This record gives sequence, C-alpha cells and structure tokens, in this order.
Amino acid sequence: MGAKPGTSSGPQSEINVTPLIDIVLVMLIIFMVAVPIKIEEIALNLPKDTQIVQEEDVPEDQMVIAVYQNGSMALNKRLMALPELVKELDLRLRFKKSRVVFVDAHPDIDYTTVVTAMDAARDAGAERVALARMKPEGPIQPEDPEASPPTP
Repeated sequence: MGAKPGTSSGPQSEINVTPLIDIVLVMLIIFMVAVPIKIEEIALNLPKDTQIVQEEDVPEDQMVIAVYQNGSMALNKRLMALPELVKELDLRLRFKKSRVVFVDAHPDIDYTTVVTAMDAARDAGAERVALARMKPEGPIQPEDPEASPPTP
C-alpha cells in the first residue's frame, strides 16, 4: 500500500511516534489518578472596602479573640487557656442573635495558631469568624499585665 514497486525494503528512516504518544497519555492518566489533589476550601467573604471603626461605635457584647506573640490567647482582653476560651465563648454565644467572633492576631504569630483560634470560635458556636486588626503592632494587651499568660 505504502511501498513503491522496485524499491528495496531497507530500514525505515521515519520515526514512529505513535507508541511514544500512547505511553505519555497512559502516564498522564496514571499520574492524574494516583496523585489526587485535595483542596480544602474555607468560605471567605472579602470586604469591598475597609472602614475604620471608632472605638465608641464598637458594641459592648462584641467578642474578640486576641492571639499574642507568645501564643497565648485572650477573650475580650482576659487571658485564658484554649479549653477555657472555648467554654467561655460557648456560654456567651448560646443566647446571642448575632454570633460573630473577631480574631485579632499578632503579625508574627504562626498561621496554625490563628487557625486554631478560628476553629475554637467555630467549635463554640460562632456562625461567622472574622479577622480583625485593631492595632498594627498586634492585639490590645490584656487588662491584667502582671498575670502570667497560660500556656496554649
């Protein structure tokens, strides 16, 4: 069919790329199946513009979890360990209509510690957990600076 009469049947000088393409496609399918990509999504609502809220406009019953540079946490400027924080949040959120908790973390703290604080707020019953930055140098210091911070 593709042979010409009178020519010798010597070695074929053209490269057959069909087996190469087959192997590459099979390897691609194997890698797509063997390496599942699991993307864990967090629902995120970004503000269209940021506003500076004056201190007198902040509601009294607003809850803010502060995560300090040493890893300690405070709820509304009161230092407490993580289990106590979850328990206190649960008690306070139980009868509230708006279950919003803000997390204010020091800029140098690990991301995992911030996520732990956010998960604690969710476990306590917060419907929305928001990140806040009260001061550029980190969260507001607790009311009793002489108290030793609990270990996280």
